[in-house]
This record gives sequence, C-alpha cells and structure tokens, in this order.
Amino acid sequence: MRTSIYVGVAALSLIVAWFAGPAVPKAPADFSLVGKEFFKDDFQDASAAKSLQVVSYNPETAAVRVFGVEQGSDGVWRVPSRNNYPVDGKERLGKMATSVIGIKREALAGKRESQFVEFGVLDPLGENVTDFKGVGNRITLKDGKDGKVLADLIIGKEVKGRNGYFYVRNPKEKQTYIAKVSIDVSTKFADWIEPDLLKLDQSKLRTIVINKHSIELTPEGGRMTGKEANTLTRASATDKWELEGIDAAKEEVNEDEVKKLVQSLDDLKIVGVRPKGERLKKRLQDDKAIVPDDRTRIEMQDMGFFFVPMQDSRRLTMISQEGDLFASTEQGVVYELHFGSVFSGTEEEVEAGFIKKDDAKPEGEKKDDAAEAKDEKPGVKKIKSRYLFAQAQFDPSLLGVKPETPVKPEPPAEDAKPEEPKADAAADAAATENDANKADPKKVYEAALATYEADVKKYEGDKHAYEEKVKAGEKLVKDLNRRFADWYYVISGDSFESLRQGRKTLVKELSAETTPTEPAPQQN
Repeated sequence: MRTSIYVGVAALSLIVAWFAGPAVPKAPADFSLVGKEFFKDDFQDASAAKSLQVVSYNPETAAVRVFGVEQGSDGVWRVPSRNNYPVDGKERLGKMATSVIGIKREALAGKRESQFVEFGVLDPLGENVTDFKGVGNRITLKDGKDGKVLADLIIGKEVKGRNGYFYVRNPKEKQTYIAKVSIDVSTKFADWIEPDLLKLDQSKLRTIVINKHSIELTPEGGRMTGKEANTLTRASATDKWELEGIDAAKEEVNEDEVKKLVQSLDDLKIVGVRPKGERLKKRLQDDKAIVPDDRTRIEMQDMGFFFVPMQDSRRLTMISQEGDLFASTEQGVVYELHFGSVFSGTEEEVEAGFIKKDDAKPEGEKKDDAAEAKDEKPGVKKIKSRYLFAQAQFDPSLLGVKPETPVKPEPPAEDAKPEEPKADAAADAAATENDANKADPKKVYEAALATYEADVKKYEGDKHAYEEKVKAGEKLVKDLNRRFADWYYVISGDSFESLRQGRKTLVKELSAETTPTEPAPQQN
C-alpha cells in the first residue's frame, strides 16, 4: 500500500510537470523595462506638447533656475516667467518633444536613492535637496487641454566613456537608466526668443548719428554732461565711412571701431525685457506721439528717460540718460535707439527684473532683514546692462531722388514757318540742309515729342520702383514699431559701449604711412 501511494504521487507530479512546462525564473520588473521607451503609451505626437518647463541648478547664482514656455489661447508662444514675452520657441519645442519621445531605456544603472547624487539625477524641485552637485535637469512637457503631463524626465550626468549617453530617471521612480539623449536643454531667455532686435542689414546703412551725453541726477533735477555729436556717412556699401568735422590733415576714421559699431547694430541682441505701461503701449501701437502724463512720465523716468520743456515752447521732449543713436538705411528706415539708465543684476534679474522675495512667501509670512541678508549669495556674478527704448521712423528722402513727371512739349503754332538757313557761300550743302531741318518748328516738335514719350516710359518704370520702395519701407517701419511698442529692452553693457562711441574711439591720428607730405622742391 505504501509503495502504491509513492507511485501515485510520483505519477501525479509527472502530470503536473508535463502541463506546467519547464520552470523559468521571471526577470525583475526593473530589467523588463530595458529597451523600452520612457513614454511610449502616453506621448507619441510631438505637436500635442503645448508647454515646456525646464528646471536646472545654476552654480553661478547658487539657485535653482525655472524656465518655461507655453502656447496661449491666441496661438502665441510666450515665456510666463519673463513678463509673457513672445518667443520663437515652436521649432525648438517641437525638436525637444520629438527627442523626448524617442528616449529609450538602454540599460539599468541603479535602483537606489543613494545613487542619485552619483548619477546626477536628484530632482531640482525636491524639498530636501542639499547636495546641488547631484541635481539634474528636469524636463516636463504638458498638453494644452487640461495640463496633462505627457513626459517628465530628470537628465543627469553623461556616462563616462559613452558619448551622448546620460543617466536618466523618471521623477516618480527610484530606478535610474542609461539612455541616449540628444536634447538641447536651455534655460536662457535669449535661446528661446528672436534675439536680433533690429533685423537690420548693415550693407544698407548709410548714416549713423551718435548723440553722446550723460544726465547726472541731482536733488534740484539734473544736468547734462559730456555732450558730443558725431555723424558717420557713406554713399554705398562699398564706400568707406566718413566722419563729419574730421581734420583730414591730421586725423582719419578708426575703421576698426566703426566696424565694431556697425556690427553691433547689425547683431544687436536683447538680454531682457520689461513691459511698458498700458497707456504708453496703446499710443505707440497706434503710431501716436508719446503723451507724458504723470503715470507715463514716472514710468519712463525709472528707466532713464526724462521729459523736459523745449526752449521757447511749452512742448516737452524726451531726453535719454545716456544719449541716443540714429541709424538710417537706404530703405528709408531711421532706427532710433535711446539709452536709459544702467542696470546690474543676476542673469534672471537682467532678463525679467527684480523679484521681490516677499512675493514668493505664503500670505502673512515676511522675512526680516537678517533673513533677507542671509539669502544674498556672496560671489554671485552681477551682469551690467542698459535699458533701451527703440523706435523707427520712415524718411522717404533716404530712398534717393523721387522721379519727376516729364514735361510734354508744346506743339508749334499753325502759322510758324521754318527759318531761312544762314549759310555762307563756302558752307557745305548738306550742312545747310541739316540746319534748315533744325529750324523747322514742326520737326523740332516731333523730335522733342519722341524724346518725351521715351522719358514717359522710363518715368513709369522709375515711379513704380520708387513706390514699391516706399511701400516696403513704410511696412518695415510699421512692423518694427509694432514689435517695439510693448517693451523696454535690456542690452548688455558691452553692446552699449560698442554703440555709444565718441570721437575718442572713432578718430585716430594719421599713421606715418598715410600722413600727407609736402612735395619736394623742384631743382633747376
């Protein structure tokens, strides 16, 4: 009986083993995800991404930097943290979204939180982060309907010996993977906007006028110092720049400095923006003159732009704290750049303005002076910059001479008769006949009429070309002012110094090679 029981159990085990198949160990869930994309199920359409947030640690300011762009209901992309300035970020965002979709878990790097610092995948938004050396860049993409998160990743350090491969982690997971990443992660304002402020072609520049001065503010008001005006001109793009008032016998234009000036105009980039007040903005958008009401006057004065009465007039004129530059092109466009007060701050402060620390605190809480002082980071680099007020005007005289309508010749009177040729006996017969033809009023009129008709055809072509230039110039000025109307700009201190030059840099002494010499006296 005992033997029968053993045989029965053995047979039953064989039957179970037969149906169950061989026993294969199951792979851990961490490894089962290797080879798969991070967001395959939730995010496959790059165009679905309507907002992006990038969070990173800035070692220069010793602070976490948050930057984001999003598409508004009007379809315009803006930077909410930078005064809602419009950006040209659609293409960049599309490329980033496409790159995120393709990020795949190539290998498992680690499963423990203690490894986050080593891999550089600490969450920059984490509450208990103390070792900022281990903080990664967190990228979050959302849709535009309900703010649903489409993708959320922390990209850490690059893997040693594997170019293009980084440690990557989903903020909701403890596992860190190795993945190939080709994303240009940038939290710089200038990388997302159209930085070329003027859209100016330097080959079309013909005149540059620099009015250099400084307004020193005093308790009684202010006084102007260092007043100086310089005008540079050239007839064409291939001509050299000439400076008015130069002593050609001793001086010459410093072409290197003028080249720097022209290049700075062509490539003038903004590093920050400040919104203008609604009243001022509305008038500028409607192409109307500035009305310095109390609110506008105080607003502009804070930026370094003052209104003073004109001599022998009750009208007010605007004076910039650090002078002005007027650049004219052959397109009829006059760019007006007015330089305001100096501004220094961290990169974020330059881009968007000072952020009041109290605004970031919960209601009812306020830091004392000691706490405020503690927040200041020693050694933080301050960037020197300058406020800029930009406008554009259209000047048709810059387009060249306006074509004039040809004057049609008057026909001769009906009773007009040709004059008798006055040829002497020695004159040639053919010459006498030619003079007679010239003296015939009818033939003179016919010749003049033929010239007039040819002139009319040329005039029609020249007139059309001139009118097209006027339309293009007016449109360019309108587009520029529409762009300039809403904002005070911030430019770098280097750009300001390159633009607001004076005779000290624009002029140099003639070198020995170019100094004119007296002709040697001729010897008999």
